[in-house]
Amino acid sequence: MVRVVRSLLLGIVLALGLGGLAQAGDPAREQSTKADPFPVQLGGPFDLIDHNGDRRTEKDFLGRHLLVFFGYANCPGICSAALPSMAAAVDGLGDAGEQVQPVLITVDPEWDTPEEMRRVLSEIHPRILGLTGEEEDLAAVREAYQIEFSKVGDDIFGKPIYSHGGYVYLMGPDGTLETILPPILSAEAMAEIIRGYIVPPSNEVRQGT
Repeated sequence: MVRVVRSLLLGIVLALGLGGLAQAGDPAREQSTKADPFPVQLGGPFDLIDHNGDRRTEKDFLGRHLLVFFGYANCPGICSAALPSMAAAVDGLGDAGEQVQPVLITVDPEWDTPEEMRRVLSEIHPRILGLTGEEEDLAAVREAYQIEFSKVGDDIFGKPIYSHGGYVYLMGPDGTLETILPPILSAEAMAEIIRGYIVPPSNEVRQGT
């Protein structure tokens, strides 16, 4: 079932993500898919521990957008590209970036202690928040997002290497999925798509003034 959902997501993500790229810089960008519900419902409640050791639930982030990625702090693969892109995208949003919280949810709680996540993520960007927790709680979040992962080996230091999903999930202020960003996007393209969800279209601004 998860593989079926992932195949469906791939088609949706490529269609919407690349469509967003085509609209970047287009005066008609306000006619994007923002108003359309995302055709797959993912996400939900969670109860985890952040990299400062504090308990975090989805209620802590209501009213803000979440930019969610599943991986692990010392990942040598897609994480090393996705996390800096997320950070750069948030920076590229300027003041609007304050409305977006970038989050890494670990698939490796054994090595990703709060202290280790704080150390690694602080070097990427001070705004990225690492979330870990008990395996049961992490498994519930992975199921909610239809995340698969598997261990593929160990590095030269004996730390596990995982294969895992590479999508970035933009969650709305009410906790619902707004869109999924493919890992092929540049930080600039990612910021441009996100901006369409957090900044009112220019015609709405004019009507409200």
